[in-house]
Amino acid sequence: MIRLVLPAHLRTLARLDGEVRLDVSGPVTVGRVLDSLEARYPMLRGTMKSPR
Repeated sequence: MIRLVLPAHLRTLARLDGEVRLDVSGPVTVGRVLDSLEARYPMLRGTMKSPR
């Protein structure tokens, strides 16, 4: 399990209070963590990484 603490403006956008806990399958990389975060909170899509 991965625990993330997002900056205030991203927590507001995602309507979160506190940290986020994610299960990431396979090898844990920054890219996979961000993909999991965006899948769970689609409103964050495109806010933390450049388009592919």
